Amino acid sequence: MKRSFWLMTAMLFLLFSCAKKEVPVGPLPEKPAAPAAEEVTPPSAPQAPVKEKPEAVSPPPGFTEETLEAAAAKAARLPQEERWKIYGRSTPPLKAIFFDFDDYRIRRDMLPRLQEDARFLLRHPEYKVELQGNCDERGDRDYNLALGEKRALEVRRFLINLGVSPDRLSTVSFGEERPLALGHDEASWAINRRVDLVIVNKP
Repeated sequence: MKRSFWLMTAMLFLLFSCAKKEVPVGPLPEKPAAPAAEEVTPPSAPQAPVKEKPEAVSPPPGFTEETLEAAAAKAARLPQEERWKIYGRSTPPLKAIFFDFDDYRIRRDMLPRLQEDARFLLRHPEYKVELQGNCDERGDRDYNLALGEKRALEVRRFLINLGVSPDRLSTVSFGEERPLALGHDEASWAINRRVDLVIVNKP
């Protein structure tokens, strides 16, 4: 009993002595300083590219007016096969329009020709033109007549879009019946798949 009394007294003494003791408090930590703003150099304004002085460009050659007689004489001087590949049976200076096998769509390489033909017709409103559709010998007669007509109508549509009056353009199909090249090979067939532009009211 004595022993527990002294143990209790010691514990109470320790408890009161700790409560009175002040815990030392050091200085509060300083607020960290904000990092110095990094200096950013604004980008310099982009310099406009220096324009080089354009080289002198020669003007495009003017359109040389060609009479039907002069154009026919010029075409007659060409070798036969070369003449066929340019004019077919068209009236020079009008040029024939050639097509791929079993197709009536205008080929991309024929567009400049159509533009030349349209330009001539626009300069000569007095001329009327028959658009004659042709096919190679493959396929039956009725099919080729229909295909030749589609080719002629497609050329007509393009010429009208380029400004030629529809009243000046008629169409006909000869199908396979009027071959220009008489061979039975691709070179001959390619020449025979075309639309000829024939002036029908020459003075």
